Amino acid sequence: MKNENVFFLWGEEAYLIDREIKAIQRRMQEASGEEIELVLLDGDDLSPGQFRNNLEYSSLFAQQRLVVVKRPPWLGKYRRKAAKADEFKKVLEDYLKEDHEGQIVVITAAEHDGNNGIVKLLDKQVTAIQFKTATPQFVSKWATDEFMARGCNPAADAVGMLARSGQDLYYMENLIEKLSLMYPQGKITAADVEEELENKEEIKVFKLTDALLNRNLSASFAAFYQLREQGEHPLLFLYMIVRQFISLGKVKYYHEKGYGKAEIASSTGMKDFTVQKMMSCSRQFNWAELQNLFELFMQLDITMKSSSQDENMLMESMMVQICSK
Repeated sequence: MKNENVFFLWGEEAYLIDREIKAIQRRMQEASGEEIELVLLDGDDLSPGQFRNNLEYSSLFAQQRLVVVKRPPWLGKYRRKAAKADEFKKVLEDYLKEDHEGQIVVITAAEHDGNNGIVKLLDKQVTAIQFKTATPQFVSKWATDEFMARGCNPAADAVGMLARSGQDLYYMENLIEKLSLMYPQGKITAADVEEELENKEEIKVFKLTDALLNRNLSASFAAFYQLREQGEHPLLFLYMIVRQFISLGKVKYYHEKGYGKAEIASSTGMKDFTVQKMMSCSRQFNWAELQNLFELFMQLDITMKSSSQDENMLMESMMVQICSK
């Protein structure tokens, strides 16, 4: 029998996973009538000892708790802390042997590695839910509901443009919020959406750049070859990737200086949702890695413009280097 108080939520659409976590927290609060202590753990910086300590809980001495571990590297194929994977597995095995009434644990991942021992354990013993990339049909209904919840009336072609944009749901939610503030209680047209969307070429490449910023190799390869099938040139990809990593570096610098999101947006001229995304991704890279990557970008640009080497192979090599920790 699977443990109903431990969840394994996986998929590339982070918005849907975060929405499910909020729903779990809401159900806990409605069932207990108590405030829920939310414990958010950065999976990338979590040690086995810290993981075990944060899972310790007694309902006799504390309010109900929801513990969330987001995208720990020991669930993926390219595990920076692979040597400690067995230790994390032992922590989970020990935790699942006991009853922890009043506490729910949620572990998330961008992908499902069926060969990973910890993933096999989670599949077998906990509630595992996949969140697939949102379809255009889902986005259309979701966007319409989001606009209407803000008192706006979107035109069908405006919603259709969002659904075809290829952007993730967090980007679209921020865009909907912005449009709703610009046109309160008004009709949102396709022209309004087009004015605020990034240009079409950027939209196509965003799936690739977002996957690279999250160091998700499988998603990077999938986005890259989809773009190639659409006839896009690798130099466009390289240009957009460099732009995104420059933005990442700026946000990382200001964030480490103690600037808040609004201050970073003001200092860099970036939009709020871009700053939020880069703040989330910035911990994936240290400064030495970023320096090496910019040297790689410069060399790749020279090679692609001055030699006859296979462009696909060059891009594949670059993606592997970006995603390898």
